[in-house]
Amino acid sequence: MGKTDWGNTMRMHAWAPLLASMWLGLIPWGNTATAADARVRPNILFLFADDWAWPHASCLDMPEVRTPTFDRLAREGVLFRNAHCAAPSCSPSRAAILTGQWHWRLGDGVNLRGALPSKFTVYPDLLEQTGYFVGLSGKGYGPGSIADRSRNPAGRSFKNFDAFLAARPKGKPFCFWFGSRDPHRPYRWRSGREAGLDPAKVTVPAYLPDNATVREDIADHYAEVERFDGDSAAILASLEKAGELDQTLIVMSGDNGWPFPRCKAGLYDSGTHQPLAIRWPGKVKAGRVVDDFASLADLAPTFLEAAGLPVPPAMTAKSLMPVLVAEASGQVDPQRDHVLTGMETHVPCRALGDGNLGGYPMRSIFTHDFHFIRNFRPERWPAGDPAAGGMPDYKELATNTRVGWADCDASPSKAWMLLHRDEAATAGLAKRAFDKRPARELYDLRKDPYEMTNLAEDPAYAKVAEELESRLVSELKATGDPRATGHGDEFDRANARPAEAVQVKAKKNKK
Repeated sequence: MGKTDWGNTMRMHAWAPLLASMWLGLIPWGNTATAADARVRPNILFLFADDWAWPHASCLDMPEVRTPTFDRLAREGVLFRNAHCAAPSCSPSRAAILTGQWHWRLGDGVNLRGALPSKFTVYPDLLEQTGYFVGLSGKGYGPGSIADRSRNPAGRSFKNFDAFLAARPKGKPFCFWFGSRDPHRPYRWRSGREAGLDPAKVTVPAYLPDNATVREDIADHYAEVERFDGDSAAILASLEKAGELDQTLIVMSGDNGWPFPRCKAGLYDSGTHQPLAIRWPGKVKAGRVVDDFASLADLAPTFLEAAGLPVPPAMTAKSLMPVLVAEASGQVDPQRDHVLTGMETHVPCRALGDGNLGGYPMRSIFTHDFHFIRNFRPERWPAGDPAAGGMPDYKELATNTRVGWADCDASPSKAWMLLHRDEAATAGLAKRAFDKRPARELYDLRKDPYEMTNLAEDPAYAKVAEELESRLVSELKATGDPRATGHGDEFDRANARPAEAVQVKAKKNKK
């Protein structure tokens, strides 16, 4: 983080209590807030899945997975077709959402096992300081450390939403974060079949091999997506029973890509593209589908603006309110024609040559037509160092993430791809998922939505690659990303660990 960004952060930290006091003095939003005040300021409900990705919802032309709750919110609110997480990894994605800042501005918070100390202001605290009752159930910020905070940055923990409602003081608007742990791995094998899902009917994307093992794995994933959707339905039912459904701004989304090879922990569309639906009766016209790009980090300033609060200057994200209150579908704000994503360290699983392990730093820019990725350390293995001592057996690869290629969660799909990587039908897919990549990648999303053909060095696309790289670097510099100026190794040092503490020696393949 540069000196300017550090200064802005510290000024914001000192300014937050003054802001709260100012607003509390002007408007009766403190402990004496009335029911009328609560109606003026909406409740805020965030339904947040763990490893749920676009387009895994029935309203997104995927009838094989049943998501009636998400479908309802999309039907009764706004569906965003181009929403992306800031980072395809739990902690940095959640840190960006909570702070409204790019994760590369958050010091150690850029990494999965980093920290989010109190010097970084989060929207739940600002809402609480101005009269909101704030809480969470399930997974909030994590698995990174909360550092010097007395509670999770997402709020005080409650057993469930009903317990939270019962504890809320009368008349107070609320801000609640439901952090489901679905559909995070591991899955019980063939649980999808038991839930009534047919593996023969699932869609297998082009970057995965189409076989019985992968189909079963996808069906098992979908079963947990459906469970998250059902848990969210129960929360809406409780809210409706309380008579406050239509006084609540409801957001439903996921934190990063699904846990399959070439998805989670990577910057391809399958790693960052998120379902996002927002419902707010009386403010948001129902039935709209917008094409504007959105980062989930935009939710923090959106929630503050919805509550009538100013957006702190440290927040680099932009409120979605102009898009939400518009009447139109399609592209609403012409300036929302792109989005950035980035990644540093998920699992420390790459030898740095000094006895420590590090990450795979990369940044990218999406437009409607193209996706450009800059890999800052192409000499490293993008999915993590291969297993030591030969190829592990199926059980190890399917159940032990750290046995090798550790930035790809252990799974039946991972095991199958690696054990069949020398076969003609699988070789290309395994290479894209696990092998080293060039410094630059460019994909024509109009012709290649699954991003299978890198065009970065194709002369016919030279101008596009140059323009997108320039645009990406310019925005990274403007937001204080050290990687844009040839630095950033401090991100590795912040999370480096002794190799022997992380790497697991593999057994020989027993096939």
